Amino acid sequence: MDSCLSLCMISWRVAPWLKADALARCMPLAHAAFWCLAGLLVLLLLGRALAGRKTRTFGRAYRIFFLLVVALSAAILAYQASWQLAGFARPEFVTFMKRYNRRPDNPAARIVRGKIRDARGEALAEMDPDHPGRRRYPHGPAFCHIVGYEHPFYGMSGLELAEQDFLVGITRDSDSERDQFRRNLLNRDEIRGNDLTLTLQAALQEEAAALMKGRKGAVVVIDPSTGALLVFYSAPGFDPNRMAPGLFDGGDPDARLLNRAARGLYPAGSAGKILVAAAALEKGISPVFDCPSGGYRPNLSTRAIRDHEYYEYRKQGREWPGHGRLNMRDALAKSSNVYFSRLGVQVGGARLRAAAERCGLTRYWVIHEGPAGSLASAAARFPALSDDDIGRTAQVSIGQGDMLVTPLHMAMIAGAIGRNGSAWKPRLVAGTPAQALDPFFSPACARAVAGMMRNAVLHGTGRGA
Repeated sequence: MDSCLSLCMISWRVAPWLKADALARCMPLAHAAFWCLAGLLVLLLLGRALAGRKTRTFGRAYRIFFLLVVALSAAILAYQASWQLAGFARPEFVTFMKRYNRRPDNPAARIVRGKIRDARGEALAEMDPDHPGRRRYPHGPAFCHIVGYEHPFYGMSGLELAEQDFLVGITRDSDSERDQFRRNLLNRDEIRGNDLTLTLQAALQEEAAALMKGRKGAVVVIDPSTGALLVFYSAPGFDPNRMAPGLFDGGDPDARLLNRAARGLYPAGSAGKILVAAAALEKGISPVFDCPSGGYRPNLSTRAIRDHEYYEYRKQGREWPGHGRLNMRDALAKSSNVYFSRLGVQVGGARLRAAAERCGLTRYWVIHEGPAGSLASAAARFPALSDDDIGRTAQVSIGQGDMLVTPLHMAMIAGAIGRNGSAWKPRLVAGTPAQALDPFFSPACARAVAGMMRNAVLHGTGRGA
């Protein structure tokens, strides 16, 4: 069986487009072909002995066939020896062996994959002591989208995939990794990978999971001084300890495989008003606008934009009197759509677009890049506005229209406001150097917007935060 596996793997390396399932089906054929060649060799030897004579033609055919069998046998033995000596350095072969070799002495089951830990050393992924070769995820669904899964049938995702080479001990980028690789070569009975430590904190992640129970959405907490992600939670999730076919058949109404924190695109809503406020302050304007009950109509071809109180009053059969005159601070506390649509139009579509580009709202962010893959957000969407696009500018200014963002993008903007406008590239793995980005806002602008946000939480619509 081992010889057959090695023969199949030679084909896999030469033709990587072959699927593992196809290899599994071809194994009996390869096994039969090997023994057919051996049988033919025996028949040729018997025929030669019975004939009692040699011919030049038979001798040449015999030598060619004999060399072919010897070369094939040598290739099988050489590949088998390479697996015995350093097979752990071939992740695709290890996966193949885990899936199709069910023998109790399967060497792939003896590979101890490295742990994935949180910032304080708590295990998020580790080997299951009750099932050799299998992974266990102590926190279940809480980290499923970012840690991912490693499964003999369903494959890998998340950090389990991106850091596959590191976790099985075949990377040699640092002294500790090279030492581990050498130990694995010398002690093949206990092959160990490297442990991976994240910036996430399990206690905070579990708290986010408890707060989001029964809801769809995401929670992102970022350290604004370094870009380290402390919480990266998406709901609903799945339990990587209990993988099921229903997750992958495309019929899951809850889309539990979707990482909403990184890949979910949503209208920014009122959270987008802080970008408009910052753009206005950078332009040097902070106007007072009349915000009547009738709302604001950017042009004759658009519907009036009204404050949310207008619709609440109408449901109650009452008439909304309007906010009257508002400055920017009070308008943010009241989350006035009328005020910010008018403010965005005065700032101008081109300037809003430039502010969005500066804050990364037209691009994606790479959260982590590993040896075998990367984790990245979806690209946020912000329309290419001009100062003549009054209707679209008014809609975008209240977080509606063609503007779509991920929770990660908005967390980075909030973090930059809290750090006097400075921004950092998001990072997920401890030890990854912090990388400063170009400032999102000027220090004075960031401090002014931070004061308005604080006022909205203390006295305005953000009191429930």
